[in-house]
Parts: sequence; structure tokens; C-alpha cells
Amino acid sequence: MRLGIFHPAFEAVGGAELLVAAQAQHFRAQGAGPEIVTLGFDELRWSERLAGIPVHAVQKRHWSDPLFGWSRLAKLRRRGLRAAEALKVFDLVIAHNFPASAMLGKASIQGRKIWQCNEPPRSIHVRKANPALTARLAATLGEGPEDATRAFSSTLQKHDLAMERNTSLRVRHAYDLEAAHDLDLIYAISEFSRDNARQIYGRCRDEVIYPIVRFPKGGRNRCGLERSVRRVLVHSRLEVLKNIDTVIRGFHQFQAASPVPCELHVVGEGPSRERLEALATDLCTSGTVHFHGYLSDEDLLQVYQACDVFALLTLDEPFGMVYPEAAAKGLLLVGPDHGGPLEILDGGRLGWVVDAFSPEALAGALQEIWGLDDAEVDRRRTEADRACRSRYGIEAVGPQLMALLQEA
Repeated sequence: MRLGIFHPAFEAVGGAELLVAAQAQHFRAQGAGPEIVTLGFDELRWSERLAGIPVHAVQKRHWSDPLFGWSRLAKLRRRGLRAAEALKVFDLVIAHNFPASAMLGKASIQGRKIWQCNEPPRSIHVRKANPALTARLAATLGEGPEDATRAFSSTLQKHDLAMERNTSLRVRHAYDLEAAHDLDLIYAISEFSRDNARQIYGRCRDEVIYPIVRFPKGGRNRCGLERSVRRVLVHSRLEVLKNIDTVIRGFHQFQAASPVPCELHVVGEGPSRERLEALATDLCTSGTVHFHGYLSDEDLLQVYQACDVFALLTLDEPFGMVYPEAAAKGLLLVGPDHGGPLEILDGGRLGWVVDAFSPEALAGALQEIWGLDDAEVDRRRTEADRACRSRYGIEAVGPQLMALLQEA
């Protein structure tokens, strides 16, 4: 059987791309001989990670494309036709991420067509793919303090206006539904994504196949908590949906009530950095919120080792690789009360789940953590690390992926 893996682009190094690479390398290690089809490929960044896997780069743009229309859907269709030529040689194709999923659905090929639904396209199915934000907006009428609620209010207004008219968005919405109908199988990477897919497409396989998490051997050897300075870590792309402004507000409340110094370490880059830095300056004690930007692996490990708690209240997140990775480094976990992180934290058994829109709830969780004795802290971190390894390690996920190939 000839296996194709279809992903929109391997250019930037993001979580979705790393997930595809890990899956492809597992298939290769098991002798399945995967080949990657993509519309963008940065060889310098990806040649090592995809070593031994053939990569077929489909031409993203062609001089004749404008002859068939300037709309986004016209471009998508033309790219889909070129991709179909590359995909027709495979007996089975697994698509990752929109628009690869839609292009695969519409491709006239003989091979079996499967979509690994990381998440439905959130910009097209705005309400159903963003249920927590939708509920928050209904409760606050767009007047919540968090950046995400205000941004989502504007997005939803534009979306509704576009859907009322015969616009490009309305046409792309219909196209995505039609394409999904032509897929042979849809499966999801979390129960949250599965339920969203069912709301939108009317189907998704019951069994979830979680992402492969590459865990370090042995884990981080920690004992208790640092009591003289309370250090909290955020590691994420700095963008609105990651909801880091709520973490900063919660940290501010926690800091104000703490009898000892507190520090918040923010690792990552993104379009919200300047706004988040300004918020931290306005709210928090000077010099206590550290924005590290992008860090090398060595420097990143040092920051993880210095912190005791990982806190991230990302919104409508389909999974969240950073949570099990943080657990493997010995950090206690605080996450949102919905989405993939809620599954990773097993409803609160493996960490603290709080209202993602409540700074007070985050401050309370942090206060509770530093109220624990060291024996309880060590028990909780050990249990979280063990549980994450058993659910998301290659030994657990790998057989599910190979069984998926056998179904074809």
C-alpha cells in the first residue's frame, strides 16, 4: 500500500507541522513508507525532521490561476486540482489541517481519503468551532475584559454579515461541507474536536487518536516547591486565542495576595506581545513578569527548571501539546475548563482546571498550589507525568495509527 500524508505547508515550525512529522516518522519506522504532499516546503527547516520521507511539493501558484477567478475559493480549487494529480498515485491519503482536508475531499482519486481533524476551520465555522468563546460572548455581550472576547465579537459580526450575503465566505462554507461529505473517514485528535466536527459535519469516528508526544526519558527530578519565590510559566504563541492576558490578570491578583515574591515567565513570540507587555507593566510589580521571546532548547529547559507551575488558559484549544510536555518536566498544570486541555488534565485529576475567563479562578488555583505540602505536590506531579506518558506516548498512540492503516 502506498501511503500519502497531505498537509498545507511545511514552512514555519509549528505544533501542527511537528505533529505531522512525528506521525510520518512513526509510519516510516513501522515500514509503512509514508510520502508527504504539501503546497509549501522549507527544506532548510524541515529536511532533518522529515529525513528519509519523500516530500512532493505541489505548485502553490501558477500564472494561469487568475484566468479562473480571483476569489479565495477559485484559488483553492486550482490548487486542489494540482494536489489531486500528486495524490492520485496513493492507495490511502491522510489529510491534516484545512484546507488540505477540503482539497482531499474534492480530489477525484481512487485511494481512500481520511481526514485527521485537528480542528474544523475556525474562521469558516465560527460559532460551532469556538463553543466556549461563543458562550462567553453571549454572556457578556462582548464587554468582557479579555482580549479574545472583544476580538471574537468583531469577528462574529463580520462573519454573520458575510453569511447573510452571497459572499466568498458563504461559498467557502458550503464548499467545506461538501468536501467533508466526500471523505471516507474523519477522525479527531481529541473528544473536543470530535464533538465539534460532529456538530459541523454530522459525523466523526468515535475513537479518538491523540497526538504523539515525544517525552524525555526519566522526567524531571523535582522535590516539593520553591517557597521563597513563586514562579509561574506560560509557554505559547502570543496571540489572542491563547488568552494570556487573563493569565496576567490572574497572576496580578495572586501576586498582590502573596507573602513572598512572585514571577511570571512568558515564553514565545506572536502578534500580541506588545499588548501583553503593556498590560503586565500596568498591572504587575515592576520586573516580575519576564517576556523571554523565542528560546533555544537549552535556554528553554532552564526556564522550565526554574518554574514550578505551568498555567495557560487557551480558548477552544483542540489538544495542547505543551501541557503533557510540561508535566514531563515536573511542572504542576493549570488549564482551562474546556477543550483538549481539560481532557489532558482528566477533568482536574491531573491538574487544576479553572474558568478560562476568570482571573480570580486562576489566582485561587495558584494560591491553592502553594498551600500544598511537598509530599502532595510530588504525588500530583508524578501522577500527571505517568498518566500523560501512558496516554500520549508512542507506545499508546502508535498501535492506533497502524490499525488505521489496516482499516483501509
